[in-house]
Amino acid sequence: MKITAIDVFPFRLKPRRDFKWAGLREDLGGFVAVKIETDEGLVGWGEATPLPDWGGAAGRRSGETQATVVAIVRDVIAPVLIGTDPTAVTAARKAMDLAVIGNNYAKCAIDIALHDIWGKSVGLPIYKLLGGAMRDSVYVSHMVGLMGDREALEEAVGAAGDGLKALQIKGGVDAERDVRLIAAIRRELGSDIMLRLDANQGYRDARNAVTIIEKLKDAGANAVEQPAANLSSMIEVTRQSPIPVMADESCWDIVDAVELAGVRGTDWISIYLAKAGGLYGAGKVGAVADAMNIRCDVNGSIESAIGNAANIHFALAAPSVDLACVIPINAPAGTHPYKVGGNYYVDDVVTAPFAVRDGALLPLDKPGLGIEIDEENLARYREH
Repeated sequence: MKITAIDVFPFRLKPRRDFKWAGLREDLGGFVAVKIETDEGLVGWGEATPLPDWGGAAGRRSGETQATVVAIVRDVIAPVLIGTDPTAVTAARKAMDLAVIGNNYAKCAIDIALHDIWGKSVGLPIYKLLGGAMRDSVYVSHMVGLMGDREALEEAVGAAGDGLKALQIKGGVDAERDVRLIAAIRRELGSDIMLRLDANQGYRDARNAVTIIEKLKDAGANAVEQPAANLSSMIEVTRQSPIPVMADESCWDIVDAVELAGVRGTDWISIYLAKAGGLYGAGKVGAVADAMNIRCDVNGSIESAIGNAANIHFALAAPSVDLACVIPINAPAGTHPYKVGGNYYVDDVVTAPFAVRDGALLPLDKPGLGIEIDEENLARYREH
């Protein structure tokens, strides 16, 4: 089997409400779908969720846009992969790395599509290609974006009312607001829900971050995500924090994971398929975390159904991913199982809603990604 064509489709979904976090200037909902065709009629789908203003701790990585992903896939990656075996995913990743340095979002879209074809070619869902399920479902942590106190409290209460057991609260802009909001949510929802404050590097230096984290802990936070911006500060914060510290911007790939683990620069790691360039790279990060007994979640930039299907497969199979994951519950218009929890877009490019139970996503058991793409919706939401 050989790859015969690679096409790209930039598209945008309408968010249910405005979701923001520290440093995010783009509107949520911009994607690039990748479609890989083969000479045996099998088709694979992948997705990039690029952001130009989000590129790693202390600016160590480059942001990407829909336009850059389209150009890199079409002009750089496609020429080196057309004519090759789509199931040779490791060889494809090596070829992509030789063709272009960085651009992990573009590589992620290709990687997911190749895994989709591989799974379809052997009649297995992707999570079985990754070693099989470590768990029977993936618990979802709902993201409460930067918004007013009243709106944020309503969003949190709504997600909990839908049955979700964990919340990621975006912060890092106003520490007093963060402490106040965590305290209000804890009072309203009690002790049973997991509250994680994501500062997106906003507390900057270690001394300032530790002072704020102590207040967050007293207010009821269970953990804090990426409070500081650089490695030295993350090391110091992790050593002094009274609650677990999670690395997000500080950990993109296996090199970052090895570095963090070696100096104890974090307690937990947030794995993104996009940061690692797809399932292949994410698996390497997860393996380091598993070897070093570092707990992980799967996170992202609130993917459409294509990218999130890959998230689910990875989260099911990765031994280290035992924390609730900040990923959506995808559904076409009018079919979402929850009013708030995991509900970020008013429509999607999949033909059926993802199955959930008690705030957890259930396995996608059909071959490959296990989803059917609504190509009419994809065309409807295409941008250019």
